[in-house]
Amino acid sequence: MRNKRGNAIIDGITILIILVLFAILAIVGHNFFSDINTDIQNDDDISADGKEISNNLFVKFPELMDGLFLMALVLLTVVTIALVFVIDSHPLFFIVSILLLIGVFIVGILLANVYDDLASDEELSNSANQYPNISWVMTHLVEVIIAITFMVSIALFIKLRA
Repeated sequence: MRNKRGNAIIDGITILIILVLFAILAIVGHNFFSDINTDIQNDDDISADGKEISNNLFVKFPELMDGLFLMALVLLTVVTIALVFVIDSHPLFFIVSILLLIGVFIVGILLANVYDDLASDEELSNSANQYPNISWVMTHLVEVIIAITFMVSIALFIKLRA
């Protein structure tokens, strides 16, 4: 694990990008699925069973994706905290990493704004409203980042004391 100390910031930005992409793909996917489901429901050539299956999938899709988003957030946070104990770091890195997290906060603000612009779009706002957990996390993304950073800092501090 030599020369991997600087990757903590890149890892944080990568996690942010993964979460934002997941949220955006869920909203766009729901909007796309809505159009497909409407076409299926209006198609007379498709059987009633096929229409029912499509509608059931469409109804369950937001709840599934919302839950998967929360699971991804929690798992990525737990893995990040666990990896803190694996990384060989010098105590000076603790101070430097706290300063470099300003970049992660800036990226978080930018990505939250991207999500907000997308979720506020007239065509996608109805789909965005189907995801209460994603909407809450993305609306409070900076606060979530601060909470995760605080937990990682505590883990780093505990590791340095051990």
